[in-house]
Amino acid sequence: MEMKSALKKLNESDEFLVWSKKNKKSKLTYVFTMDNCAEWQFGYYNPDKDKMSTFSVNDVISLKDEQDVFKKPGEKVKCINLEDIKINFEKALEKAEQTRKKYYPNETVNKKIAILQNIKQGQLWNITFVTHSFKTINIKINALNGKLIKHEVVSLFDFKAKAE
Repeated sequence: MEMKSALKKLNESDEFLVWSKKNKKSKLTYVFTMDNCAEWQFGYYNPDKDKMSTFSVNDVISLKDEQDVFKKPGEKVKCINLEDIKINFEKALEKAEQTRKKYYPNETVNKKIAILQNIKQGQLWNITFVTHSFKTINIKINALNGKLIKHEVVSLFDFKAKAE
């Protein structure tokens, strides 16, 4: 399912319409999918509660319990402006694949994770490839113009070393 279709399905659903009437200040802050895009998740931030509500959209629509927001103290959660998203997921993934093949040609991808978010660098597609060699290739692509913002590879074993 394409992201815009999933979002349209969500916006027209009874679940979302009832929820949005009770949560008028909540704004879309992230969109998430993995691998074959069978499911899309849409995260809505409520500044009054400082909580995140997440809707999953696939064959059915479900709302997960409100959760705390992962952010630094004092940091503001930025909303996504859908009108400024000119690069759809398919184009962003294509650009990410080209970047992966150019810079990391020997890495075989096991999983693909994509997040549309608004962070310091602006609105972007944050695409991560998890490889068979236990590495992550992270590629950030500007959602307005499709420009490559950043790419890096990190061994999953490095995460453990940093956490200790």
